[in-house]
Amino acid sequence: MINNTQYSTGGKVNVPLDPPSSFAASAGNAKVTLTWTDPPDKTSQPSGQTIATWSYTRIVRKTGSQPAGPHDGELVVSSSVRDQYATSGFVDTGLVNGTLYYYAAFAYNTDGVASEGAFVNATPMAGTPVSSLAVGTLIKINENGAPVEYLIVNQGLPSSMYDASCDGCWVLRKDIAENRKWDSSNNDYKNSDIQAYLNGSWLSRYSAGVLSQIKQVKIPYVNGAGRSPVASGANGLSCKIFLLSVYELGWTTSDNLDFPRDGAKLSYFSSGTSSSANNKRIANYNGSATSWLLRSPRISDTDFVWGVHLRGSYDHRPCDDPCGVRPALVLPSTALVDQDLNLIET
Repeated sequence: MINNTQYSTGGKVNVPLDPPSSFAASAGNAKVTLTWTDPPDKTSQPSGQTIATWSYTRIVRKTGSQPAGPHDGELVVSSSVRDQYATSGFVDTGLVNGTLYYYAAFAYNTDGVASEGAFVNATPMAGTPVSSLAVGTLIKINENGAPVEYLIVNQGLPSSMYDASCDGCWVLRKDIAENRKWDSSNNDYKNSDIQAYLNGSWLSRYSAGVLSQIKQVKIPYVNGAGRSPVASGANGLSCKIFLLSVYELGWTTSDNLDFPRDGAKLSYFSSGTSSSANNKRIANYNGSATSWLLRSPRISDTDFVWGVHLRGSYDHRPCDDPCGVRPALVLPSTALVDQDLNLIET
């Protein structure tokens, strides 16, 4: 392991940079995609003088154990273009499916001094990327160790009002999981009981191998109770699990003026209130059609929320009235399913 301290060579003080940040690994079929952010140059305080300048970042790979230093393992890539792989990533190919690979990233300054390491690991697996599956396909995600069907309702960003974190494969639980109150007092989704539950206790249903693939996204939402403004884009609500909105199901203010504009139609659903559109919104609980909750508040008051009626039309109810819960989440486009459409855990 590198000792990240200043030291002197020939009278000159060499200062290591901070390690690369946001280092992440996403496994695919015989490949791993690596993303990271290169560190900024280091300056002294309070003068602001540059004392260490970034030169390049070196990524090494090992099997069996984590690399102990920048030359322990096989060189994967050496990048001298700052943040070249921060978004699209570097793809390490030719790997053996089912093998656990350990990666380490080290940033070098212009004096040739390496930073401490940043570390990730990943296991490539054979499978089909979820991004290649058609909208309307049912995949299976394990809950409490048992496969549960989830419906693909959108591929990619629904619209420009969504943050880039929402780019991926949108899935909605096929069946209603349970009945719960939206909230005990008002229709402020961010601070609601249901939002806290979905991003708290509900997550325990998933293994670590599933949780690692569920994206942390920022969804459009009404920021407050009643007729509060909609926050979208980078100002969206950060969460892993969420309820869908009226707009995401294909309704608009043309259907009801009490709808907030808190999203855009997901491609699985149809616009309007026709029977064919409503049929796509029907969901079952224990084998029977049941009403289910949306994240959208009724904007004319502070204690009613929108939901889907058991026949697929929209309806509203008091926020403390128990109703069906049908969680949604976003998977990375690189997530894989096996031949039986089971999500492959990483």
